[in-house]
Amino acid sequence: MIGLILSGIILLLIEMMVPGFGIFGLTGLLLFLWGIYDWMGGGPTAVLTVTVLSVLGVLLLWWIVSVFPKTRLGERLTLRLQSTKEKGYASHPDPNRWLGKIGHTKTVLRPAGTVIVEDTFLDAVTDGEFYEPGTEVTIVSVTGGRIVVRATER
Repeated sequence: MIGLILSGIILLLIEMMVPGFGIFGLTGLLLFLWGIYDWMGGGPTAVLTVTVLSVLGVLLLWWIVSVFPKTRLGERLTLRLQSTKEKGYASHPDPNRWLGKIGHTKTVLRPAGTVIVEDTFLDAVTDGEFYEPGTEVTIVSVTGGRIVVRATER
């Protein structure tokens, strides 16, 4: 019975240290509760104790997740910073700003390659044409991260 409790505690500690899917934690919790049940003799009192411990554990978990972050200590321990677009953070700049810009090819576009627009290297594709390095191109379409170029007509 002590072995079950200790094994449960060890597995719970492993769950806290090793990222995973919760298998160590769930197994540790079950072993711990089984050890408590076995230690108390396995009667109705043991069932009641294990049930009460389980309910208290669920309530404690709920409190830690939803109430504790709003307490004074929780606010000091919880990261509240947000990296939003309004504050100037973006995973990548708005690709639509390139629409209509003129640049030149850095590599051969057959039909994908690299173009330089305003001293910025961009991955681009053509509509199927092949362009040699140094060809002047205009960005005609931007869809998500896909930039389509055509040779500038002179």
